[in-house]
Amino acid sequence: MPKPTSPPPFGPGPQGQLAPQAATAAKSGNPSPVEPSAPGASRSAKGRNQRPKATHALAERHEALWLSLTALHKDLVALGAKKPDAAVSEPVRIVAEGLLSDGLPFTRQRRERFPVAAGDLAGLAVQLGQALAGLDVWESLNTTWDERYKCRIWRVDGAYRPVMRLKPPALALKHPRDDMADIRRKLVQRLDARQRATYQQGFEAGRAARTGPPEAEPEPAPQTYPRLSPLA
Repeated sequence: MPKPTSPPPFGPGPQGQLAPQAATAAKSGNPSPVEPSAPGASRSAKGRNQRPKATHALAERHEALWLSLTALHKDLVALGAKKPDAAVSEPVRIVAEGLLSDGLPFTRQRRERFPVAAGDLAGLAVQLGQALAGLDVWESLNTTWDERYKCRIWRVDGAYRPVMRLKPPALALKHPRDDMADIRRKLVQRLDARQRATYQQGFEAGRAARTGPPEAEPEPAPQTYPRLSPLA
């Protein structure tokens, strides 16, 4: 096989020197050409890794989920310390998978499938511990310290909402609420219900137009047998 007479474009020269193209690029200060990334890749990755913003509903859901996960995790850690390889019972597996699924909006970094609980106590305790860590991260990103009442509060629009599981002082619970936020929420619920009712009426009217008017029920046949006259 004949030997190549010229070195590769960006490979080392005969005496360890750069090829002419690479030497020219290094001398001019321009970096070597790299393969361009796909358009919109970084933007899609950023949007995929972004967690939802805190709202009153998410804050309430977060606190309830945190308490349930903590209770189950504590029990599994106590059981797993004695028998880490013991199998998880079916009721515990169902409850654990439900809690892990409820925690996906707070913990996941990308699109994930429905979580599957581990089959042993030690593995399931690790899964629940990771879910609790994700909940703590989301809480730290969406809460702040209130110097007035010395407690942590949620960063939500509208009403003043302390983190209830941290047992805020009584003065924080008596903070005046934003009534307009409740009015706006109730108005949105009423408009949503009205829109659903309008859609249902239109759907029923369209189905009636396609199928036609309902058939009339047949009239009952007249009675031909003689009736007994009442006794005097």
